[in-house]
Amino acid sequence: MNNTNKYQKSIDCLNDAIGKEISTSLQYMYFHVRMEDAGYEYLAAYFHKVAIEEMRHIEEFAERILFLQGDVNMNPAFESRQITEVPDMLRLAMKIEQSTIDSYNEAARITSEIKDTVTHHIFQSITQYEEQHLDNFRTELQNMTDYGDKYLALQSIGRSKSIAK
Repeated sequence: MNNTNKYQKSIDCLNDAIGKEISTSLQYMYFHVRMEDAGYEYLAAYFHKVAIEEMRHIEEFAERILFLQGDVNMNPAFESRQITEVPDMLRLAMKIEQSTIDSYNEAARITSEIKDTVTHHIFQSITQYEEQHLDNFRTELQNMTDYGDKYLALQSIGRSKSIAK
C-alpha cells in the first residue's frame, strides 16, 4: 500500500507559507508595539491590522492542509528583527512582502501543475493581499521621504489630541 499523499507538494507549499506568515505576523506585531510606544498611532494601527490579516492567512492555509489530510507545521520561517527606526521597519516590511509575493506566485504555479485548483486559488487570492500590503508600505515610506520627520510628528500630535479628549 502506498502511503504517499498525492497532495504532498501542496501541503509542503502551504506549510512553507504558514512559516512565513507566522514570522511576518510576529515581526509586524513588534513594529506595531514599537510605533505605538513612540506615538505613531496611524502606522502602529496599520501594522497591527496587517499582523492580524497574516494570522488569518495562517488559519486559511492550515485548514487547507488538514483538508488535504496533511499535518500543519506551526514554526516560524525566520526570527523577528529588533528594528527601531521607522524607515528601516518599512523597508524590511517591503522586502518581506515582495519575498512572500514571489514565493506565493511560485506556489500557485506548482499547485496548478499538480491540478490542485483550490490551493492554487488560495495562493492567488492571498497574493492580492500581500500586494496591497507592499503597496501601502511603499506609500508610507514615500510619505516619509516626501515629508521627513514632520510626517511622524503629525501622527504623534494626532495621538496626543485623541488622548486629551
